[in-house]
Amino acid sequence: MHCKRQCVNSVGRTVAMIGPKAILRIIREMGSGRSRKVGEDEPEPSGYSETTPRRKVVAPTDQLCGITDVGRVREHNEDGFYLSEDGRLLLVADGMGGHEAGEIASALAIEAAAQFVTAERRKVIDAGIQPVEPLLMGALDAAHNKVIEASITPQGHCDMGSALVLAYLKSDRLYTCHVGDVRCYVLSGATFQQITRDHSVVGALVQSGQLTPEEARVHPKKNEILQAIGMPSGVVPEVNTRPLANGDRVLLCSDGLWEALPEAEIQSIVEWEGTMRQLATQLVDRANYAGGFDNITVVLYGPHCSRGYSTPRHTS
Repeated sequence: MHCKRQCVNSVGRTVAMIGPKAILRIIREMGSGRSRKVGEDEPEPSGYSETTPRRKVVAPTDQLCGITDVGRVREHNEDGFYLSEDGRLLLVADGMGGHEAGEIASALAIEAAAQFVTAERRKVIDAGIQPVEPLLMGALDAAHNKVIEASITPQGHCDMGSALVLAYLKSDRLYTCHVGDVRCYVLSGATFQQITRDHSVVGALVQSGQLTPEEARVHPKKNEILQAIGMPSGVVPEVNTRPLANGDRVLLCSDGLWEALPEAEIQSIVEWEGTMRQLATQLVDRANYAGGFDNITVVLYGPHCSRGYSTPRHTS
């Protein structure tokens, strides 16, 4: 059985297909980006929404867009994303486990995390009664427990897990919490910065100075993950916060984007003037043009304002 990625310290457990047809029908809607709480009938967000067999796009406003795309090689999509109704909680997950296990793991992780960060809890955070960081840590822990519970049921699969990044926008600050190698970048002025660290073998080598980021993109161990939602050894999430200035843009993405494109090319697209749907579409299309070897997921947030550039031409 082919597994998309590996957890380095995995113990080779079996995982469940939890009523595959029923659960995938529900969690594909949320895991692939539909902005709703699981178990509730809510309308699609206002704005643009499109679903095809290969791609799902949700753009509730010109300032926010999520796209997940199967790519050109894989037969199904193990990525997912989520946009809260108020556009302030953003999630991207990248599942692993082969067959449908990775798709289930990423969708369950998104479901649990989104349900944990309720509107009531956000009100407490926004009022300054509690800090943001414990809320995001709790959401990630809820996601981890959800996938662990699924993995220990009797039906068997290869290892099931997911990388996951949560981003929360509060006033003029960005908060992130993540495990694995899904990334968050911030474009501020002319500076494009990765603010998350990859929890992977090559990520550790880059951080220690043994590899450059470009070498890591093509390294033979680039898919070996040190931390992931659902790993029985547990996870140690990383939390980051930074200010956001007027005009800054926030990008969340799976490795299907950053492995396909050099960072400079990603930055050049994020810098262009246009709606976030136009720019996110360009990012995904370029990753597919570069081979589309993996699932590609992008969530892009930012004001629709002129940065002195023209919208890039579409390349198919």
